[in-house]
Amino acid sequence: MSRTLYGAYVVLWISSLVECKFPEVRVTCIFSEDCILPCSFTPNNTDVNIKWYQQDALILSLQPAGQRLSNDKVWLFGDNVSKGNASLLVKQVDTRSKGRYKCVVNNATQTYVIATVEAPISAIFINTDPSGLIRCSTKEVYPAPVVQWSTKPSLPPAALQANTHMAPAGKGLFTVESILKQQNKSLDHIYVCNITSKYGTQTWTASLKLQEITSSEGQDLIIPCRAPKDLQSFSLVWTFTTVNKTTDVLEYDSRTHKSSRSWDNAELEEENALKGDVSLNLQKPVGSEHSGIYTCALSGAKMRHLIQTRVVFTSSRQGKDFLKYNLWMLGIVAGLIALLAITLVIKKYRAKSKRNQENTEEDAEMQSMNSARTLEEPQAGSKLMT
Repeated sequence: MSRTLYGAYVVLWISSLVECKFPEVRVTCIFSEDCILPCSFTPNNTDVNIKWYQQDALILSLQPAGQRLSNDKVWLFGDNVSKGNASLLVKQVDTRSKGRYKCVVNNATQTYVIATVEAPISAIFINTDPSGLIRCSTKEVYPAPVVQWSTKPSLPPAALQANTHMAPAGKGLFTVESILKQQNKSLDHIYVCNITSKYGTQTWTASLKLQEITSSEGQDLIIPCRAPKDLQSFSLVWTFTTVNKTTDVLEYDSRTHKSSRSWDNAELEEENALKGDVSLNLQKPVGSEHSGIYTCALSGAKMRHLIQTRVVFTSSRQGKDFLKYNLWMLGIVAGLIALLAITLVIKKYRAKSKRNQENTEEDAEMQSMNSARTLEEPQAGSKLMT
């Protein structure tokens, strides 16, 4: 074959590929909702024959004589067929609806449709347990999303080794749970969990902060909680947990500025709540009834923020006993200091007396020596004269 003929053959082969390449459309369908797969053609006054294939399997056929093949899951827009609309309506999409579709009109392929199915993230949950594990989860999603952990302030990646599990939730959907172990200084960090859909269409964020408070029984207590700056509109639920039992304490909606409470001695400062400070005011708490974990749960658009506060009360009796104990210890210390001071004074007095006695003895000795010298001087003079 000559080079010229070979070149012409290659050009013809490439041209045939270009002519045979049909439009390809990508559509993302939402789980359990209806989805439209587009297909259009140039209408004429002749009869129309429409066929739809999924993975090369015929799922719908519209014949000129009005014969129709359908599985009750896919439909054509009959009123618009004469206008050149051969789009396919897929009813109640599920995970089996994904795949490659082909639209054929009058035995000529019009378009290919690549349909993906997504069950979006609708909620995110985060909590902790007494064993020191933090759990971040979501449910009924498809396909399986990506979970990422971080902290504020940042910890090294080696400290954030989480275990993520995917479990079937029925109908082909997934439940996702990621477990992270708290660090030793967990009260110094905010744990942040991000769950992102596989297609990157959305990201949900959950965060958790842990803190502890010790207060006196019967004394009014403020349990702090503040909404993150990037959470403008939110709903708030305060809960109380003790001995594996959780009860609601108070609810608040930042959009309506309305609140409701289940505890008579719990309330919010309305003026502070408008600024995002939703700290819980607890009036005259009783240690046996109000010691436990208080959770401030803030929920907004694709975000959930939790602050868990462990509250421990000391009773008034314990406070009095503690005061008596301190006074008793203070008395003992004061007594020891006084005894030490007296001992030092006595020692100082004895040392001074001893020095005085020694000085007296020295003076007496000096006087005797002077007397002896006086007696010896006349005797020495008489001897010299002799």
